[in-house]
Amino acid sequence: MDPSYPVEAEAFRNQVRRFLSEHLPSGWAGIGAIADRSDADEFVSAWRDTLARNGMLGVAWPAEYGGAGMTKLEQVVLVEEFSKAGVPSMGYNDTFSIKMLGNTLLRWGTDEQKRWFLPRILSGA
Repeated sequence: MDPSYPVEAEAFRNQVRRFLSEHLPSGWAGIGAIADRSDADEFVSAWRDTLARNGMLGVAWPAEYGGAGMTKLEQVVLVEEFSKAGVPSMGYNDTFSIKMLGNTLLRWGTDEQKRWFLPRILSGA
């Protein structure tokens, strides 16, 4: 058994690490290091906007609807690196909006509903 990741996954890991180094504050110690709840909430909101602007939300969704179209392995790598960095992978309401509503629309929505709603869910509009 070889527990290592393929070369492509490691290349993607490096992309995610670059993204994190470019977008996190200098000396970032993780969201758990933010003592004040309102400061943590502000960070999560701003971080969600950063993820949305950079195609890091709806990562399993097809690109035609604003998603990243990531493979399962890329999604695993993304979650690993976000966890190591101590950053959330989405905003507070995204479990409902992206995971529940968005995925329901992807499965059962019409093409018109998908084109209209899905990009707006990701952008927060």
